[in-house]
Amino acid sequence: MKSELSLPVLALALVACGSTALLACDQSNNYVVDKFARNLLSSMPMGAVILLRGDLPGNALRYLHYCEGMRPDITLVDQEMMTYEWYLPKLAKHLPGVSFPGNRWNPVEGVLPDGTLAFNLHRFLKVNKHKEVFVCIGLHEGDSTWRRSHSLWPWGTCEKLVPSNAVFDPGEWIRLTRDLYNWTEDYGSFSPSSWEAVANEEMWQARMKTAFFIFDLAESASVTAEMKSQLYTFAYNSYKEIVNSHPHHPVNWHKNYAIACERMLRLRRGDVDPEMLLSETVKHFLLYTEKAEDDPQRQDILQAVKHLEKELQVLRKRKADLRRGAE
Repeated sequence: MKSELSLPVLALALVACGSTALLACDQSNNYVVDKFARNLLSSMPMGAVILLRGDLPGNALRYLHYCEGMRPDITLVDQEMMTYEWYLPKLAKHLPGVSFPGNRWNPVEGVLPDGTLAFNLHRFLKVNKHKEVFVCIGLHEGDSTWRRSHSLWPWGTCEKLVPSNAVFDPGEWIRLTRDLYNWTEDYGSFSPSSWEAVANEEMWQARMKTAFFIFDLAESASVTAEMKSQLYTFAYNSYKEIVNSHPHHPVNWHKNYAIACERMLRLRRGDVDPEMLLSETVKHFLLYTEKAEDDPQRQDILQAVKHLEKELQVLRKRKADLRRGAE
């Protein structure tokens, strides 16, 4: 026998569906992107110039800066729009504290076929050397001329363009960047396809950027063995503090911290317990491989873990033998 819903029941079902949809669509208390932008602007020094790149930082920071008047001392310049012929002629007159050595940004500076005077990033930095310049997020790949005179140092989600002759002090930079943001959103708490997830990921990864930068310096910079050891130690201590402070965090943190532990182990420093370093290396490599099943290096990592576990067993046996011999 065919059953039919009565009109009252059907009405209630429609109301329930409508309420569910309303709850899903109601974003009146969603301030995630707003908090992202406020944190970025608040972290900047007075009078900074920010070269924006991408929809998230570009739109979010511009809204707060121009519509709500936040941080009027800061100058926002869109990297992509600087390549458009109309952008700088209209914008430059409203930015009296910043110099634009031409009408359009182009990797090859000079007069273009249409008569436009183009400038590259190296030239822009040269005429604005009195300014602190930051990039959020990243630099346009087409113009690498900034490398002639500057380096990129991590500044939370953003980076700072620093003259190449500046001396990097890892301890001081860790101090400056440790508490740049007040970010309280749980990791992985938003739909992966949402702008909230993008903002949250950027802010979580920002916690690790200085440690990663220092570790990379230790790996690649041409420095003395003593300086290399210091850099590895700073990176290790920073990684350790960050990982232990946040039980639920991005999976790549496990891998980064494990590698830092392994490097410290090979330094054979007397002030760090090798058994602890080996244990942490194994533990965090395994935690990483459990969650990063699509990593093409996963099998290589697991193979390395087997060797590290054997090394740990040998170390523990040696310690046990020494204890028995001392009794």
